[in-house]
Amino acid sequence: MGLTVVLRRLANNLRFGERPGVAQSVFRRVFRHWRGRQVVHDFDGRFTVALDLSEHMQRRMFWVGYYNLRLVSLLDRILEPGMTVVDVGANIGEISLVCANRVGPDGAVVALEPIDGIADELQVNVQRNSLQDVVQIHRQGLAAEIGRLPIYASCGQHDVEEVHQGLGSLHGTAGVDHYLGEVDITTLDELAHRIGLTRLDLLKIDIEGGELPCLQGGLETVRRFLPVIAIEVQDRSSLAAGYHGRDILALLEPLGYRFHRLEPHGRLVRIRIEDLREYQDVICIAGPTLAVEPA
Repeated sequence: MGLTVVLRRLANNLRFGERPGVAQSVFRRVFRHWRGRQVVHDFDGRFTVALDLSEHMQRRMFWVGYYNLRLVSLLDRILEPGMTVVDVGANIGEISLVCANRVGPDGAVVALEPIDGIADELQVNVQRNSLQDVVQIHRQGLAAEIGRLPIYASCGQHDVEEVHQGLGSLHGTAGVDHYLGEVDITTLDELAHRIGLTRLDLLKIDIEGGELPCLQGGLETVRRFLPVIAIEVQDRSSLAAGYHGRDILALLEPLGYRFHRLEPHGRLVRIRIEDLREYQDVICIAGPTLAVEPA
């Protein structure tokens, strides 16, 4: 057993509650430049995944348990067996696997990841854990129109000391942001029609500025199913794509959506469009209101 695995177990034993412990935070920083992969067999309680400790998201998954800890806490509350989830910007599958674990064999997870190298890791994680009958992988991005578009390693979020493969964006700047190639793009409405989507309970979107175009290309589907929408709203990436973060909520509000800021432990705080911060995870709900707290 490797030293890092031993230290990870020690850190987990010293953890209290949901928040990362001091030991986990320290080890995550100490091993920031580790260049190996570590296999864990207890991701989300039962899955096997190989994590690269030199990569920002995967290192946090290794030491803390999840990268999107707040969202996972919310998913524990809202997902039930048999539900259907669409995960836009699935990366290596953290949220896709978590959702598959909760919707079970009678549910479905549609995972979209357009960057081939990352989609390869996603596919390995799905196959390694025998989830092929639950998780459908589509090597495509979602936007307002169908076609092919250039994709970049980020849209301005540069950090030369940090490897972070979760910043891929259709809205980078040529000659400034690292160009990764062209990727296939479709719309949520086209995808829903093609795969015969009959229900949609949760739509998660985290695509670095592509959130508004994704919704614009899926309004028919959103209007039909009114799923809970978990979406990252960030001024920097939105402005790189040519719009303001509040435009996302303004698009959804006429459909009856209410908006909530996602807090630790999956807690929801009701917000208005004008309450948006520069960066936050927003949970949009059109159906029965979950337990929330006033802004």
